[in-house]
Order: sequence, then C-alpha cells, then structure tokens
Amino acid sequence: MATGLEVIEYYGISRERAMDFIMANVNHPEVIYDVASTYGITTQHLSDITGYSTDIIKNYFESSRLSTTVLDEVKLLFNSSLGHLDYLVNFNNHTGSLSTASLSEQVTASLDDPTQFDALFESIFGYEEADGLYTPDETGISHLGNIKAVPESLESIFFGTLINIINSLDIDELKQIASFPSITKDNLNDFIALVSDSLSDMPATPYPDSFLQENVVKDAVTLIEDYWSSDSQVIGILDDSPFLGLVIA
Repeated sequence: MATGLEVIEYYGISRERAMDFIMANVNHPEVIYDVASTYGITTQHLSDITGYSTDIIKNYFESSRLSTTVLDEVKLLFNSSLGHLDYLVNFNNHTGSLSTASLSEQVTASLDDPTQFDALFESIFGYEEADGLYTPDETGISHLGNIKAVPESLESIFFGTLINIINSLDIDELKQIASFPSITKDNLNDFIALVSDSLSDMPATPYPDSFLQENVVKDAVTLIEDYWSSDSQVIGILDDSPFLGLVIA
C-alpha cells in the first residue's frame, strides 16, 4: 500500500501543508479523523506523515471514542483476515453461463439500479491504483499477489469467490444452515462455527452450472444492493459476502 507521503502527494498536498492542518486541529481530533476517513488515510499513513507511532495515533483517536478500526478499513476486497478460508478467494476461470462476462450481464439486468454494478469495481481511493497494481495490502488478500489495477480484476475475483463459496457447501450443509434457528446474540457463535466448518473443504461433486448460476446471481444482487444501501459502511466489496463475510468479521 502507498505510504502516507505518497498518498498526500497523490492528492497534491505537501507534508508541510498536511502537518499545518494537523497541528491547527490537534485539539479537534474529530476534524482530523473525518478528513482522514474521507480520503482513505489510515493510522499508518498518519504515522508516516507525522512521525508518531501508530499506537500513539490510535490512542489519540480512541480517547475521543473514534474507531481506528474503521479508519483502517480501506482494503478493496476484504478488511478481515481470511485465515484458513483464503482458498475460497480466487479469479473466476469458468466459461459459458458461469463466465465473468455472462454473470456480469445477468446480475446487471437483475439490479434495480444497473449502474451499481460497474460502480462496485471502481476503487474508492484513487491512490490505490496509481501505480497500475493492486497489492495484497490494498486488496486485503495475500495469496494472489499483485494484480492488475483494473475493474476486470476485481470483477473476476468477485464472481470466482462467490462460486467457490457455494461450491464449498454440500447439500446437507446447505440444509443445516437453512434450518438454523433465527440468529440471536446467544446462538451467533454456534452459527459462525457451523458455517466456518462447512466452508473448510470442497464437496467431492461440484454443483451443476445451472444451480451455481442461479445462486451466484442471487447472492451477487443481494450483496451489491446491500453494499450501496444508505446505511452501509462497507469498503471491501466482499466484506459482506454470503457466509464468508460473517465468518471472518
């Protein structure tokens, strides 16, 4: 990920000007926080700019009840650790009705606002694509390495991951999840354990393309509409992915 100095350079701001703004508002942490949040400037970026450690910066904000966790959630795909489930995230290598082009067309046609589809794959903070690559620090995944900083890269991973999620749940697991009682505070951990265990390996026999197509389109439409809902604060396009987003949250 770009350093703090590279980020402010991208925005046409010198370090001296940035420090002047910070010092002028040092007694108003909410002002600094709001600007940092708007421009995708993380605690590490602020550390690069000011020379103060990330721990000092976190304490500074959190003493005013400002969440640095939210401030640091700028990654394009995931803002939580995938752990043993990282194998589910990959490019879509399917063809025919499950190709990225075909699924894109189907999902776009199913959205109330078709413009939401293309907008999903545009990076929120332009500095992430300034060098032409999305790094693991910028995507939130490590095993795919650097990827080309174009919407098509994110689009392929989006559909590839949704297909893998569905393919990792066999019929019995789907029935168990579907029949789970309404999720409450008391049984949430049980549900997460059930889903995490179910996602841990692939069934021996993949589903037919028609089954995958129907369910991927349905899940993608739900995810996209939730992403663009007025109360959503999600940055990563897969942070709210069906099952996986809940398990790693």
